[in-house]
Amino acid sequence: MKPLRRTIAALERRPWPLAVFAGLGFTLLVAGAVALFGSVELLDALVALGDAKLYGALALLFVASACAARIAFRRRRRLEEDLDDIVLSAAPAKQTTGRAVPADEAPANKPAKAYLR
Repeated sequence: MKPLRRTIAALERRPWPLAVFAGLGFTLLVAGAVALFGSVELLDALVALGDAKLYGALALLFVASACAARIAFRRRRRLEEDLDDIVLSAAPAKQTTGRAVPADEAPANKPAKAYLR
């Protein structure tokens, strides 16, 4: 597997680190935009709030944007996976007698992927 595909697959399995980075980026983007483009009255009002309330507002913005990013990065099941589940649930149970299965019989017992038909 190529390194980029491996990285993308790892991010699909664990989306929280990517969501945290997205939340951090969005928080810094909003804070920078307010600092650059905010009016003087808005900046004076923010200074008057105090440090504790500003830090709380930034923390709230970070948590909300990280959660929104986590929801946005949720992996959706593909149609092929749904069809595989249907085929596998309809397949007969495997025989567990303990005998060795010859190599020519093994592929015949496996259900085919439904989307390849």
